Amino acid sequence: MMYRLLLFSLLCLQACNPFSGDKQSDVEAILIGTRVNTPKGRMYYMGAYAGVPIQADPKDMYLLGNNVAMYSYGRSPYVWDGARGQLTKYEVDVRYKIQATDSIAFAGIASSASFGAVAFVSDEEAYVFFLADGKVVAFNPSTMEIGEEIEVERLPLGEDIEVSTNTYYAFLGSDGRILLPIGANPGAIGKFVDQAQVAVFNTKTKKVGYSNDSRMTIGYNNLAKDFANGDLYYRPSKYVARIQDYRPEQKDAVSGGLLRVRKDGTFDPDFFVDLQKVLNARRIISVIAIQGKDVLVQYIDKDWKMPENPGQWFSCSTRLAMVDVEALTFKLVSSLDRYGTIYPVGEVDGRPYYANFGTEDGKYHFLVQDNTTILNTKIEAIGGSGIYIARLK
Repeated sequence: MMYRLLLFSLLCLQACNPFSGDKQSDVEAILIGTRVNTPKGRMYYMGAYAGVPIQADPKDMYLLGNNVAMYSYGRSPYVWDGARGQLTKYEVDVRYKIQATDSIAFAGIASSASFGAVAFVSDEEAYVFFLADGKVVAFNPSTMEIGEEIEVERLPLGEDIEVSTNTYYAFLGSDGRILLPIGANPGAIGKFVDQAQVAVFNTKTKKVGYSNDSRMTIGYNNLAKDFANGDLYYRPSKYVARIQDYRPEQKDAVSGGLLRVRKDGTFDPDFFVDLQKVLNARRIISVIAIQGKDVLVQYIDKDWKMPENPGQWFSCSTRLAMVDVEALTFKLVSSLDRYGTIYPVGEVDGRPYYANFGTEDGKYHFLVQDNTTILNTKIEAIGGSGIYIARLK
């Protein structure tokens, strides 16, 4: 009788444990993330599918909450929850249902506000970056156990206290290096750094260094990848472009450029293109896709009149063009105008995917890249824009 009571108690404990359950690590799936504006604020959702679906509907997806970032490695999704200061590992079962299996709390280690990306190196080696606090935390993504807490050089700021920089994406470089492009989103029309910057973490020496390039200002915290050869590029930021229109002392800075980043984290001294000059644009919004010498660019026309209210700046009308960075010529790509703002969200089976927002019809899509001039609609995201797609395998 006592044995039965103990067994019953154990089963109850397992049923109440949110991290219990059989792990289905042999399941391949397409992982998709979306964000939806709701009465409670912007909410993030994650869904798993047997193949690339026609639609991604929040009602069929796993609610993550707000203030989150999605990642995946192998056959597991990982989600950073900024409100809780924790990283949670998930598994996908044979019915493509998602469940949490384990988590790591970082609240006592670093501030959630200083979070700046997760990088996976192997089944046993991964890192969480809190560069604004001068900390990097090593962990085992299989067991979700913390390895070491590493003190590193803090993320550099400009000379003025108003300047604020950040990282949010990480890329594996050469010889054990992890590259983290540094970006800025100056609040209250603050100042911005006048150099492009990339943080470089050496997994062998456990040190962080910073690469700088004065040919353009600080840009976006996500590198663009050339899907023809894997080259990485530091690209311009619409957040910095907006600031230029409202800070006379910085309005002439070169912000709309494109720099190549070598695999050791340094900038290629032999490559720089001033996209704003080539397009005779007012400002560059985004570098969307790169394939060889062809670069798909979204920009604001020279004749656009900026609004007095900076809050209305992002409602600017834009154009898309294919820039030949060797010949320094361009062709307009009007076929993509109807999608509004387009941005990369991941890749599946070597093919890059993008998402959009700001269309006149209010619809959201995942688009797959056939080449730099053709982005075909693949998935409709119901109710909100896409943020992530990958194959778990």
